[in-house]
Amino acid sequence: MPTPVAVQIPYRPYAVCLPTNLMTPDGFFIVNMGLQFIEVQITNASNALLKNVRVYIEGISDPGVVYGSGVQTVGDVPAGASFPVRFLGNFHDATPGIAMISLIIEADGFTFRRVLKKLFITRVDYHKPTRTYSVVMPQGTMRIVIHRAIVGPESKRCKEDRGGFIALIKDVSYEWVPTPPYEGVRGPFPYEDPWWKIALAILAALLLLGALLYDYFSDGDLDGGMVSVSGTFEETDPSVSCCTSVDSSATDTGDWVARGLYAAVGAAATAAIASDGPDLHYRGQEATPPGQKEKTLSEKVRLRIEYPEAPSLGRKFPIAGKWQYTRTTNTNVYTYEAADERENLHWLDSYEVDAPAVHDRLSGPLVIRARFKKPDGTYYTGASLYVSAVLVSTYGVARRFDLQDHGMAFDAKANDGWYSGGYTFKPGNPDMAATHASAERYDRPGYWYLFVFAQDVNTVLQGTSPFDAAHTIGGFVLTSQLELSFEKPCQLRHDAVIQVV
Repeated sequence: MPTPVAVQIPYRPYAVCLPTNLMTPDGFFIVNMGLQFIEVQITNASNALLKNVRVYIEGISDPGVVYGSGVQTVGDVPAGASFPVRFLGNFHDATPGIAMISLIIEADGFTFRRVLKKLFITRVDYHKPTRTYSVVMPQGTMRIVIHRAIVGPESKRCKEDRGGFIALIKDVSYEWVPTPPYEGVRGPFPYEDPWWKIALAILAALLLLGALLYDYFSDGDLDGGMVSVSGTFEETDPSVSCCTSVDSSATDTGDWVARGLYAAVGAAATAAIASDGPDLHYRGQEATPPGQKEKTLSEKVRLRIEYPEAPSLGRKFPIAGKWQYTRTTNTNVYTYEAADERENLHWLDSYEVDAPAVHDRLSGPLVIRARFKKPDGTYYTGASLYVSAVLVSTYGVARRFDLQDHGMAFDAKANDGWYSGGYTFKPGNPDMAATHASAERYDRPGYWYLFVFAQDVNTVLQGTSPFDAAHTIGGFVLTSQLELSFEKPCQLRHDAVIQVV
């Protein structure tokens, strides 16, 4: 009698932003972003090759999520390998909360296996009169007011209709309104998984991807569908700017390489001050136990952040903050204050990229390899990283692709720490390729700049207790292409230059 195919989906599926091809903070699906990729990592849990593997979505519990109904043909999967499948989903009409996705995996010689996984969905609302953001979650709503921020650059790479690209929060209040009010020291974790600080990380990232936030906010149109970053803060710091300009050898149309990294910086900086351990809400709750039968109606944190140095991705940057927690119950108000000094926990010891100096378009695909060393000296392997690459031409065209450590296609061996991927250049008539209309259909010869980005994955297994699960947050960029600086140009560095002939 045939047995079900031996596969597992150990980690929660995550969202990938279309224009940047980067994972969202902790893989959350965000209503405001509309179209997003649903990326799922599936593992061959057997000791043998699985032949002709196919995957499709059987259904999603939220009827507001529209997804493609096609079958993904993966091919033959080596024993122990983890392979990705990606589906396009539209979350514009999704309901904030936890949706269940049912996936069907098939392979020759076996019956199918059905796997159910959670999708975390949130929405960001904005109220113009009070300049208040709201991050909507099933256990409550986080209301956020950014009192002061550092913004930049104000020239060169910035478009007039967007204001500054970088936004580093310096002074912020965020209020948690639990649904329903609760008795005791603490209520449920948001999504029964991450700390409350994930709301700040999501907001910080979305602010810097303003073009994605069309008029889906609660008060209707938000500045014509664009987020004017500094315009949504009470004030910006007049004495400090981050990145007076950005020096880069490569700029893609729309500046999505830089903007994706700016968003990643905003998320990393706000998350770092709270650390991956118990965050400010959790510690404040512990220090302010309410009386018997009191119900907590709201919890508020006022956080003032100091940057001893500019926070750059992939580095162990320091960060400091002073904060006050206030618990309001139906009968009393409790407060607790503290000061912290933290370090960014999402960084690499080093990474290396293996790419040819010269590539002939007629010789076949360009193949890229990379590996990433952890601070403890070991290397990331398999599905523990999400690795993406982008090739940027001197005329502004960007080509994006992923790198995998699964022993398939361009990758020689599964789980050996080398992530590999490839891109096939599209040759064409040079005169036609030079026109704007044909830029996306043909790849011109010349110099192309390569960027390889690695993001950590939330590797919490389903069924882990909420307290333990909250200690792990994924989606942070670990590579160090973007170096921020105060009062001087920032640097956006490529990983390789390839001459395409």
